[in-house]
Amino acid sequence: MGLFMGSGPCSVNRDGNSTKRLEYSWIDQANVVYIDQPVGVGFSQITDRDQIAVTLKQGVQDVYSFLSTLSHDVFPELAGRPWHITGESMGGHYVTAYTQYIASLERENANKGLEPRINISSAVILDGYIDATRQFVGYYDFFCTDWASDGRKAPLMNATACAAMEAAIPTCEVMATRCRESYDIEICRAANEVCEETLGKYFLDGVRPGGWDPYDSRHPCEIPPICSNLAYGPTWKYFNRNWVQKKLGFHNFPFNLIDFDMGERWENDGHIHLPVTRELTWILDETDIKVLFINGNNDIIINTPGQMRMLDEQPWKGQAQYQSLGYTDWHFSDGEVTTDVEGWGVRRGGFWKGTDRLRFYSVDEAGHLSAYHQPEAIGAILRSWLDEY
Repeated sequence: MGLFMGSGPCSVNRDGNSTKRLEYSWIDQANVVYIDQPVGVGFSQITDRDQIAVTLKQGVQDVYSFLSTLSHDVFPELAGRPWHITGESMGGHYVTAYTQYIASLERENANKGLEPRINISSAVILDGYIDATRQFVGYYDFFCTDWASDGRKAPLMNATACAAMEAAIPTCEVMATRCRESYDIEICRAANEVCEETLGKYFLDGVRPGGWDPYDSRHPCEIPPICSNLAYGPTWKYFNRNWVQKKLGFHNFPFNLIDFDMGERWENDGHIHLPVTRELTWILDETDIKVLFINGNNDIIINTPGQMRMLDEQPWKGQAQYQSLGYTDWHFSDGEVTTDVEGWGVRRGGFWKGTDRLRFYSVDEAGHLSAYHQPEAIGAILRSWLDEY
């Protein structure tokens, strides 16, 4: 999805039959590999869908094998180069868990005297799912407070709903703590259900035609649950055209941007209810891998205040320093982050804070697909980040 919706070399035009060059593409700064995974989604193929990966541990084994083969056998000139693992949405789970797995496996191999295969330098997560309970608590901040301290309209819900949500936070957080401490599927499932029923319902009840769009607060919902033409819009039409598939080596392949069957399989397995906070702690404490979070300020389902809470309360050896920092505005111009706030064409991008190891950027006028909504702003952040390597 990211390939043609914000970070790749092109974007699909509204006619769903042509493309245009995307300015500020990530490929201007790095060799970028886009992966349809777990195997069986997008254009990736699996002979038996009952064998599709339904846990992070299963999925990462295929990804590691692919990246290892790609960088050592197919393109040996890439061996030893730094990797930056990125992902959006559910990619928050993939990026965090896969980075932890690959880094720990490389460490084990090094101790055995084996040649390193994948050298991960950083992880970049856009509007990423890390801990569902943080997002439920974030609903209260999003709908009932001026969480960005920018004078935005608040509250967005009535006083009764806001009072009920505020009163439900302690119970949600108690259950959430049990989940993070146990990493038990049933405990985490129960925590998510309690938080959803006491906090999330006030928002979720409003996800209806003309109501809240979970993925972009700027637009009313069209048809739930996606609330827009994301699943079957121009990009979907483009990749299902015969002439496009022929050029890609496919024939009458049923391509989908969102694999609802895979989502149902992950839900039935239950591991999707687990957070990846342990993995994030390990990355920050046990490696020198840097982590960058980016979040659209109009995203509700993975809301900025929920991510702010999550990162402030994320346990690691640098937590106290990170937590003590205040947020400041960041600006960009012509695809570059700039400190010259008075310069021609300079725009505020949002607010940020961070240390050498962990940083967070919020992005104005961007929903769940923040790179698609603000390609120049996101591109500026990525360029600034990659310039350090």
